[in-house]
Amino acid sequence: MPTPITTQTKSFSFDIADRQYATTRELGRTASATYNGPDRVWVFVDEDTKLYKTQYAPLTSLEDGDSVPCPIGTIKVEIIADSDPVVISMLKEDCVTYDDVSTVEETKPDGSKDTYNVTTTLGQTYTIDNLTYDTENNTWDLGDFIPAPVTWNEIITVRNNMLTASDGKISPDMPDAVKQPWLDYRTALRDLPITYGYGTESEIEAWKVNFPEQPE
Repeated sequence: MPTPITTQTKSFSFDIADRQYATTRELGRTASATYNGPDRVWVFVDEDTKLYKTQYAPLTSLEDGDSVPCPIGTIKVEIIADSDPVVISMLKEDCVTYDDVSTVEETKPDGSKDTYNVTTTLGQTYTIDNLTYDTENNTWDLGDFIPAPVTWNEIITVRNNMLTASDGKISPDMPDAVKQPWLDYRTALRDLPITYGYGTESEIEAWKVNFPEQPE
């Protein structure tokens, strides 16, 4: 018979970057949270790279995780909430509550508004793809902070592609009511780097850029 799950509650803290998607920690920022879930899970890591095998879901005692055989080329590792609260929380973030859930609203240069967490969560700080197990010391390496999902070079490339795609949308004989929205759209695309301060001291991070909406 499956073994019932024993629930563990554990408060912990973890390092976070100076700001979301930053790669630095010069400010020494941390976040605090509480884990409330299975007291242990079993996972598999790659025998050679020691990276966590994301294709295998963490197994609990209810799933007889301690006795499930290892797939070929893997090592099974037991993660105990009391001693590894950060790692088990990364794998079961639905069991985590954060002490600071405050947000800040930011107005972009184009007038749009977005809301961001003041303190990033585990899922916004680390990725399980980088979880690496040290078999000699029985410890986990969380890996680097999650980098920004997009760069300014990529933004410029997308902007250029959007301009090219809209080249044929305007013709001299179009009514002004139809033509003007396309003219405004293409102007906004061309001005995008200037609008967001690209290459200046006031440059907005690329991942915060909003592209103008294409006219209907």
